Amino acid sequence: MSTAKDISRKVMGKLGDWNINPTPAAYAVLFSHFEGENSSLSEVIESCLSEGTQPTEILFNRLYSKFFAEYSNDNEQIEKLAKELVNQSSGLQGLAHALGSSANTFSAEVRAQADSAAKQPTADVDIEKLVSGLLELTQKTVQQNKILEDKLDMAISNIGDLHDTLRQAEQHAHTDFLTKLPNRRKFDDFLSQQIEEADATGEPLCLIVGDVDHFKSFNDKFGHKVGDQVLALVASIIKKNVKGKDLAARYGGEEFVIALPCTQLNQARAVADYIREEIANRPLALRKSNKEIGSVTISFGVAEWAPGETEEAFFIAADAALYEAKGTGRNKVAVAPNRLAESA
Repeated sequence: MSTAKDISRKVMGKLGDWNINPTPAAYAVLFSHFEGENSSLSEVIESCLSEGTQPTEILFNRLYSKFFAEYSNDNEQIEKLAKELVNQSSGLQGLAHALGSSANTFSAEVRAQADSAAKQPTADVDIEKLVSGLLELTQKTVQQNKILEDKLDMAISNIGDLHDTLRQAEQHAHTDFLTKLPNRRKFDDFLSQQIEEADATGEPLCLIVGDVDHFKSFNDKFGHKVGDQVLALVASIIKKNVKGKDLAARYGGEEFVIALPCTQLNQARAVADYIREEIANRPLALRKSNKEIGSVTISFGVAEWAPGETEEAFFIAADAALYEAKGTGRNKVAVAPNRLAESA
């Protein structure tokens, strides 16, 4: 598995091959592509390369704007790290140029000495002095290049470490602190992207909205610490049952959401019911005394996206189903009416 330092080297090599300045946008986009964690971004770059077109700074800026800019602008730490990243990258470019210049200088001096020797009569050429001069020049160049290469390695290492820190900061910006699930912002971005894909491909897309039943009463009775533990437990059960392209998140308070791309309504309902049943059957106990305090339940609303429907309407449909489950006894899964015929 490639480390951040390995990927950094690859990124800087490619940017050099394409003669593109290592700006934060170009670096972040290309790093994400080589890391392989954003398929949508990689598709654009691979499509460009398959057509024989070399990526441009304009393309990288556009992709950065779409996939990264929002987080950099909203998070002061990420913005600061991004600036430091470009400073390090610019230093790399300077070191690379210095290495090239050193090699050119060496070649020029060797040619100059060879030309000088060629113009003199053989008897006048001091072979020992010529060889000694070339040897000294070679050793000097090797030493200079070694210093430059060490600096280059250190700069690449720093960039790898910096990118790890940047990635962690971005991950924190997308993650709910208590449950370790993605947060609302991450989920909203993901759902918007999946709606675009479903609209383009015609594949089904389902949304599950869940809410822990009587959570306020439970919180008031046992305290916020126990309430937090319950939310973490519910999150772990949800996360365990969400696979592949699906994404679960804590949407706020005791509310959880799950997006299921390429999933039909009956399949989404089965997923929700399985999670509901596992949560209801999990006994709860106080950590200190190990005393059992019963269990909690959760209600779910499930909706399938209708072509042309807005993200807001999609959520409203799932929410309406959730309220139906709550209003008819809780610890249930309710399904939103099929809106596919209406959209057609």
